[in-house]
Amino acid sequence: MRVAFAGVAHSHPFADAVNLAARGAHPAGVWDVDDPDRRDDFAARFGAPVFAELTELLATRPDAVVATPRTPRAVEVALACARAGVPVFFNKTIAADAAGLARWKALPQAPRFTSSVLRFAPGLVAFAAALPSRPRAIEVHAQHDIAGFLDDARRWQDSPSGAGGTMLNIGVHAWEMLDVVVPGATVEILSAMRAGGASPTASELLATVHARAGETSVTVTISGVAGADRYAVRTWHDEGMRELVLPGDQDGLGYIGTADAVLRLAAGEIPVPAARTVAVYRNAVAAAETARGSGTTGTWTGRADAPWSAGVRT
Repeated sequence: MRVAFAGVAHSHPFADAVNLAARGAHPAGVWDVDDPDRRDDFAARFGAPVFAELTELLATRPDAVVATPRTPRAVEVALACARAGVPVFFNKTIAADAAGLARWKALPQAPRFTSSVLRFAPGLVAFAAALPSRPRAIEVHAQHDIAGFLDDARRWQDSPSGAGGTMLNIGVHAWEMLDVVVPGATVEILSAMRAGGASPTASELLATVHARAGETSVTVTISGVAGADRYAVRTWHDEGMRELVLPGDQDGLGYIGTADAVLRLAAGEIPVPAARTVAVYRNAVAAAETARGSGTTGTWTGRADAPWSAGVRT
C-alpha cells in the first residue's frame, strides 16, 4: 500500500507515517508549500520523495492520502483529491469558522473523512458501547498544553483564522468525544466563557461551554494550560455515573486506530460519515463564536482586553 502525505503542518502526520509503516504502508511522497522545513524533515525521516505540486503527487496514484495542510488549505486539498479520485483522510482541523465549514460542506462527494484521533481511542469506543442508557448529563474535558502553538512556526494553530485557536484546535477533540458518546449530537449552546490569562495566546487559554443536546445537559471544558494532556468524559444516567480518563499513550489516544481507519478508507470504507463531521464542527464553531462574542447565539460581555470574556445567550 502506498500513502501520500499532503501537508505536514503539525505533528500528527509524523505519527501517522510511523503507524502506517508498521502496517506495511510505504510513503508515495510528500507535498507542503507552507512549511517547507517540516516537509523536508518528514521526507528525510521517512524516505518520502518531495513533490512541488500536489497534482504531481496525486498523479502517482497512491492508495490513500493523509492530508495535514494548514486549515485554510483543507478545501483546496480535498478538491484536488476528489478530482484525482484518491481517497483522503484529513487530520484536524478542516475549518476554523462557520464560513470554512460551509466551504467544506459544499465539497462534492468523494471518498474522504476527517476526525480527531480520539474517536478511535479503544477506551472511548468501549466506554460508549457500555453505557446503560442515553446520558442525562455529559461532561467532557480536553486539555493540551498550547505552548508549542505559540512558537513562530506553529502560531497559525493559535490563530482563530488559522486552525481556529484553542477552541477549535483543541476543542475539536472534546466535540469528537461527545459525538462518540451521543452519535450525531448537535448541541444548543447556552453559554460559554473563555480566559486569556498571562499566556501570549491570540485565541484563548481555556474555555467552558454549557449546552444541551436534546434533553441531555452538556458541559465542555477546553484548556491549553501548562501540564500533561488530559482527555476525559463523565456521564450521568438513571443507573448511576460513568467516567473515563483516556491513557496517554498512542494506542490509548487513538493514533493506532486512526492508522487502521486509513487502511479501511483505502479499501473502500468511509470510517466517519460526513454528517458526523459536520455535527462535530458545527458544535465547535458555535461554541467558539459564543465564547468570543461574534456568533448569533450569544453577545459579547466584558472588555476585549479583560482576562475573562463571556458570551451569554440572549
